[in-house]
Amino acid sequence: MATIFSMPKWGLAMKSGQVVEWFKRPGDAVQQGEPLAVIESEKATNEVEAPATGTLRWLEVPEGQDTPVGAALAVIVAPGEELSDEQVSTLIHEDAEIRRQKAEALAGKKTATKTSATRTPAPVRAPVSPGGRVNASPAARRLAQELGVDLATITGTGPGGMIGREDVQRAAQEAKDASSEEAEEKDVDVDGIMTHCLIAGPVNAPHVVFVHGLGGSLTTWSLNLPAFAGQFRICALDLVGAGSSAKPTTDYSIPALAEFLAHFLDALGSDWQHVSLIGHSLGGAVALAFAGSYPQRVERLILVDSAGLGPEIDRTVLDLMHSEPTLENMRTELAHFFAQPGMVQQALVDQLYQQRIQPGAHDALVATSDAAFGNGQQQIDLRETLAELHIPVLIVWGDADAVIPVVHAQEGKHTPQGRIEVFAGSGHCPHIERAEPFNQLVKAFLE
Repeated sequence: MATIFSMPKWGLAMKSGQVVEWFKRPGDAVQQGEPLAVIESEKATNEVEAPATGTLRWLEVPEGQDTPVGAALAVIVAPGEELSDEQVSTLIHEDAEIRRQKAEALAGKKTATKTSATRTPAPVRAPVSPGGRVNASPAARRLAQELGVDLATITGTGPGGMIGREDVQRAAQEAKDASSEEAEEKDVDVDGIMTHCLIAGPVNAPHVVFVHGLGGSLTTWSLNLPAFAGQFRICALDLVGAGSSAKPTTDYSIPALAEFLAHFLDALGSDWQHVSLIGHSLGGAVALAFAGSYPQRVERLILVDSAGLGPEIDRTVLDLMHSEPTLENMRTELAHFFAQPGMVQQALVDQLYQQRIQPGAHDALVATSDAAFGNGQQQIDLRETLAELHIPVLIVWGDADAVIPVVHAQEGKHTPQGRIEVFAGSGHCPHIERAEPFNQLVKAFLE
């Protein structure tokens, strides 16, 4: 069966992207998981993997052209499958029509009064039998009842327009995806400190909080948030002194940041009193310190190349963060975070530079760095805290991490419910370099 390769969605605010380079041409064999194209958005540039094994049959979008999220970029046919140009055109047209219907349904939801956290697609014309009954298979009817999907809102793709199980599954997934589109960026007052955050996902779903590392912001998670927002209520924040949050003269130590996180969740309301935490680097130490102080508030903990598990840290990166924020220094700093040099794209350099030149940003970054990693050493040891946790803990690391040694991941062996996963060929940011397998791993762990 042919597979459409579509424009990915990186970050909940991404609307379009551009194909910078195709690695394959029509007629070339492709393997699922191998790089197929380089795609650039406003905030990220990355290689995108082929979704299926087969032959690249068709390139719909040339290099250099802006294309909406979800639009068809190419068609891959299965081994031995043959499609005429007319059949390819029909396939792409049908895919575009499905996206159009979904967009119209979402637009209808946004203008309607919200009476429930449960969302259903806007009605479309459904196939009806001569007796007036919706034309659906028995299996589809059972599944629709289980998933709470209204058959009258589904377009069937089976013989004669019959609705099958796959049609019901697609409709249920689209309804779930629609909830992730309701992303909200806002500022929250935390004890007089305006704190920027992004919240998305189904209101009644399990709550998950993302905590970035030193020098980062919530944009650190741009390749991850959309994958989680379909089934979790997510929040990514800019810690005090970082990103678009306020940058006061305050205590930037890890214990103080953990206490700040607690007050931030209090400010969000009662729904955020029990959460799972995902923390990267410095954010991992903050999340771990929070879990140590408030164990009753943490369901699961995911530490990504986390600080707090040993004394070593790369002095060069710390020196670069102390230096004047220039584009050249930003590029050199980012090069230490990735095992693959191609990850350091100009869009990422520009984005980081704009954050660093905000009023007060450099002073806050230096203060945070000195409090957590003064004299080129990690200033807090949370290994005992980790060992005493009685919640499921997932420790993720890149085997080529040049900032914090991968050997620190082994501390996960000392926690009762600890699990360790090391990504080969990844540096300090496996959630960026290996975004798709990272998302799959962490979602499965949270489930």
